[in-house]
Amino acid sequence: MICREWPIPSVKPARLGLYGLLAGTLLSTTLATASPQTERLSESGAKGDRAAIKSLVDLARKKDADAEYALGLLAYEGQGLARNLKQAYRLFERAAGRGHAEAQNTLGYFYQHGVGTGKSPEQALAWYKRGAEGGSARARLNLGWFYEQGIVVDRDPGMAAEWYGIAADQGLTAAQLNLANLYENGIGVARNPQKAIELYEKVAIAGVSSASLPLARLLEAKGDLAGAARNYLPSASGNDLEAQFAAGRVMIAPNNPSRNIEEGVRWLERAAFRRHLGATLLLANLYLDGKDVPRNTVQAADYFQRGAALGDFMSAFQFADLQESAGKTSSGESLVPWYRQAAEKGHRESQFRLAKLLQEGKQAEHAREVSDWYRKAAEQGHVESQFRLAQLLQAGGKAESMPEAVTWYRKAAEGKHPKAFLPLAIALESGQGAAAPAEAARWYQEAAKADDPEALFRLGNLYDRGLGVTSNSRQALDYYAKAAKLGHAGATKVIESLINLPPPDPFQRDPFKNRW
Repeated sequence: MICREWPIPSVKPARLGLYGLLAGTLLSTTLATASPQTERLSESGAKGDRAAIKSLVDLARKKDADAEYALGLLAYEGQGLARNLKQAYRLFERAAGRGHAEAQNTLGYFYQHGVGTGKSPEQALAWYKRGAEGGSARARLNLGWFYEQGIVVDRDPGMAAEWYGIAADQGLTAAQLNLANLYENGIGVARNPQKAIELYEKVAIAGVSSASLPLARLLEAKGDLAGAARNYLPSASGNDLEAQFAAGRVMIAPNNPSRNIEEGVRWLERAAFRRHLGATLLLANLYLDGKDVPRNTVQAADYFQRGAALGDFMSAFQFADLQESAGKTSSGESLVPWYRQAAEKGHRESQFRLAKLLQEGKQAEHAREVSDWYRKAAEQGHVESQFRLAQLLQAGGKAESMPEAVTWYRKAAEGKHPKAFLPLAIALESGQGAAAPAEAARWYQEAAKADDPEALFRLGNLYDRGLGVTSNSRQALDYYAKAAKLGHAGATKVIESLINLPPPDPFQRDPFKNRW
């Protein structure tokens, strides 16, 4: 949370932070509650006018609280008087005792931070209360801060909002900023983005640049992208990295009525140069899509490579994919580190491509890793990986591996992998893993739809023998004929043997039964 204290009246805000005012110590000899005469003397005294200082001292001796307060400021700042914190404390204490609200607030600040006296949050609270009751907007702000943070008192954001609200109505910019923050986040009050926007706008108009960033975010959320862009710019120009990214993002947004692609890209480039991941990825995709800027895959690859260096695994995949698509690698080995970066984060397509590259490298030491990466991708539903893993398990030649191979062939087949139907059906028919001729027939039929001659031949054989299907010699002959027509040697041999059979017995119910 931001410390937003205004301990002593000032003509300009205290030091500014990213979202609000930091602990304020900037003092001024301008007096908010002093008489015109005292104010003139204070201004002259700050410039070293000894006569003006003497006049203030004379007034202070007459117990003039404004003069005591003015002299306290000069002693604190070391303007016209030697800097003396203890003397400043004594002068403020005298003025505060006479009911000077701003002096009471300042005395509270001195106790809070141990300036010219020992630290005492309890005393600080007491003086802030007196100053607030006396009408000091700054005391009301500081009192609200104590309630918001739970300093000495129980934390009470609702009470903080009340004091901020009173000070804000008095025109105190810092209080308006604090109150806006409460409305923005729904702390102590019902969340009200519109009220927060109105308050932030007042603060921004007053010249407090730290209000622009939260204002911009609220306007963006509201859909006012033009207004958001305007308010991101002060922080972006002030070298705020997130604001630079936000300004660029909003400027190129299609629904921004003041859309400015060129300027938006410039802000994104500035943020990307400073290693902002979001800006880097947005630029990469802009150049890859080629809709708002001319398509440039070289630029896209460069930004994806930067994104990968920043730890974004999808950027690593995109970079490798672009390099592979462009044929810019003489060997797949150069892509391995990029795919590996994404694969290790669980990206299944990268797991598959990594396994494929390692498999194509045909290095024995990678055999286990190939299987492992195919398995990881397969477990995430990657159909090609399921098929290839099944092939590896089957090629291993171990009988104990076949049930698992059948499982992966089945998953690949259920995922409509065209090459998985046949090996799955063959394994099921032959009892590798578990004999299931009826399921085998179903998968043979799937393969046969693509005119696979081996599937047609084996399907004919099942109908011929009545395995997994109802025996039907005519159906068998039809599948054999289709397979033979596609050049299947076994089917051709069966057809030729049928041609050389003697005439069928006219009294046999199925003239093709037991024909060889």
